Formats: sequence, structure tokens, C-alpha cells
Amino acid sequence: MKPFVFQHAQDVWPEGETLLHVYLTPHDQDRELAALVARARAVLQDFPITCVEDRWLHITVDQITDRVGRAIPPAERQTLVDELTKRLADIEPFDVMIGSLMSYATGVIADVHPDGPLDTLHTTVRAAIQAVRGPHATGYPTKVPHLTLGYAAEECDSDQIQRKLRNGVRPGHAPIRVDAVHLVDVTADAAAKTITWDHVASIALGAGY
Repeated sequence: MKPFVFQHAQDVWPEGETLLHVYLTPHDQDRELAALVARARAVLQDFPITCVEDRWLHITVDQITDRVGRAIPPAERQTLVDELTKRLADIEPFDVMIGSLMSYATGVIADVHPDGPLDTLHTTVRAAIQAVRGPHATGYPTKVPHLTLGYAAEECDSDQIQRKLRNGVRPGHAPIRVDAVHLVDVTADAAAKTITWDHVASIALGAGY
């Protein structure tokens, strides 16, 4: 496992800049997930992994890549919120499973499945961004959805971490309800290996039903 590098589109995150993202975030009432994350942190405390605090746990749906956050004024952000609201009204809320946990190339992640509703959500969000800002605004690579539990701060043995996660985190799955996405202005601290954000707007799914 190598130290994590935060990404802007297919390049390194620009130092000192924020980037707009569309995230899924857990609810406070997702107690099974909270217990799963707590068990994982207990295992990871022996490794150079910077664990994500509960309030910053997220699943990335997409990243707005044409301009940094400060260069996108309130009026343009509102246009994006309006377009997301319109398009997401036709997607009903759904449930997903978080887990299994995986020691990855640069950190520890939890798989998220099933793929179908997540793929539809990503496609819809990306179409909304492109409708407002053009195809150049979605240069972030499409990835299999995941929830990051921790970012590697130093090189370490990913196989050893995986063995301890598999043996020490049981059960290794937890359900969550997806009923909204969140437009957020994200700050990445490359040295601290942390992601934080300012909340811009929440957009509910299924408002058209």
C-alpha cells in the first residue's frame, strides 16, 4: 500500500483549492454502518492509515472538474442544484449494502452494491452536470462505487491489513438508505490525508413520485 494522493479529474488535486462534488453520505440513524466503521477503526489503529471521521464519510457520485470551487459562483451553483433537482425527481430512493472491506492500493475502502441503482444515479448526476456545464465538466474517472474508511499516510503491508480486517470485522456488511445526494465544496489536505467540505445543497431523490 502506498500513500494516497487526492485526485482532480485525472491529475493531482490543486494545492489550496476546493472542488465541487456530488456525494452520498450516511444518516445518523445508520447504526449498523456506525458499528462496522468502529470495528474497522479498531483494526486500523495499528497501521499508518488516517481513518475518516464519521461526519466526513461519503460515497463519491461525481466531481465537477472544469473549474475549482471558488471559481463557481452562487448563481452557477444554484443552476446546477436546479438541474439535479429536476433530474433526480425521477429516481426513487433505494437501499445499498456497504461492505465487504478491502485493503486497497492506497487505503481501506468498503464495497458498495448492488451496482444497478448506483450506476443509474451516477449517470443521471453526470448528465445534469453536463447539461449545465458541458461535457468538459465531468473529467473525473468513472469508478466502482465505494466508501473510503481510511487513507494510507505511509507505505504498509496491504495483505496484513486485509487479513486483520477479514478476521476482526464481522459482520463485514451494513445497509444504508440512499434518499438524497449532496452538493458539497470539498477541501483535501494532502499532508493530513483528510477530506472535509462545506455543504452547498441537499437534493432529494424521488420528489416526482
